[in-house]
Amino acid sequence: MSSHVGEKIKLIRTTLGLSQAKFCELLDIGIGGLKKYELGSSEPGYSVIEKLANNKATSIYTMWLLTGKTHPQIGQVSPGDSQSKHDATISESEFEDQFVDKVAQSLLMFCHLDWFKPNVEKQVDFDDCGKLILKDVKPLLAARYAGDQSSSKTA
Repeated sequence: MSSHVGEKIKLIRTTLGLSQAKFCELLDIGIGGLKKYELGSSEPGYSVIEKLANNKATSIYTMWLLTGKTHPQIGQVSPGDSQSKHDATISESEFEDQFVDKVAQSLLMFCHLDWFKPNVEKQVDFDDCGKLILKDVKPLLAARYAGDQSSSKTA
């Protein structure tokens, strides 16, 4: 890790609009350590980096934190990117629409690759397939995000 990791952590914290105390509560880390990271007098250990990478609010910055690079297509951005602000505030209906679109695109690609063939007699609608998959997956996503939120509340 380079000495500017603490500066990056501070930028993540300020982008989220959190005080040092709230940020430490979110990640379940000590405030003394955070202050040292932000001042550059100490470097965060693996456990702190792991907490940043696994927290829903901060995980979108993991690639940038470690490499200085971003990849918005997979949700890896830097603080201040318009994409990161948009992703953090995406509505449930926008998420569902994006999910259905991605599933429909994937199914179409699978057809092009001849991995499966749709029943042409029934005129398969890939958007409907995406909605059915979302219906099945939605409880799993809700449970996962509820787990993320409860772990951050207890942190």
